[in-house]
Amino acid sequence: MIYWNEYTWDEIQNLLDKIKAVILPIGSCEQHSLHLPLGMDSFSAIKLSEKIAKALEEKVLVLPPILYGVSPHHMNFPGTITLSSDTLINIVLDIARSLKHHGVNKLIIINGHGGNTAPLTIALRKIREEVGIEAVLINPWELISDVIMDTLESTVWGHACEFETSEALVIIPNMVRVNKIKKPKIKEQKAPYMTIWEKVKVLWPWNTDELTDTGSIGDPTKASREKGEKLFNAMFERTLEFITHFIKE
Repeated sequence: MIYWNEYTWDEIQNLLDKIKAVILPIGSCEQHSLHLPLGMDSFSAIKLSEKIAKALEEKVLVLPPILYGVSPHHMNFPGTITLSSDTLINIVLDIARSLKHHGVNKLIIINGHGGNTAPLTIALRKIREEVGIEAVLINPWELISDVIMDTLESTVWGHACEFETSEALVIIPNMVRVNKIKKPKIKEQKAPYMTIWEKVKVLWPWNTDELTDTGSIGDPTKASREKGEKLFNAMFERTLEFITHFIKE
């Protein structure tokens, strides 16, 4: 068993000396265009966390996932459910405090949603200063920027796009509405440096429907299972490499 919540309390007690860290997958419940499920980010974080835990056997366990994220920018599309930044920070802090109480000293957050990054960064600092355990945040896509560049045909990607759709074809193939995959109409911005996928940009509180008609940011019609396998395997290998070193310290 790899999930913390599948054990009894006495079984966890017996495992505490063996556990080097726990993984907390965090995703979202938000629109992912016409062809991907609302829980895509959660499935991404969960599938990666499960594969890591199986590779490391009983050295790490996976905590019950957080299936909601900070998604106000997607709220103009039906189905999205968002947390406030403060709510997500406080949930993660409460989990960290509970882990500390039981003697777990390392927390690995595997995040599937870009909108969670800013609040989770704040949470990391609070965990260090207020709780006193080691916590790290892994945004898996940030570990493979070179692989993304070599794999994707699109210059625009970011949401329900070539990247995510390719990944979905590998990890949740039965949930992809292949017949509904559609290239979006990307909306031009009024001022320079407002294009969110460019490296040189200003930050502004955009909503997704201001950028795209379908909810996709990028072209999902270019997705393939072959690309998905390359991307997901790279995220797995580099995440595993980091965690293997992290738990040895």
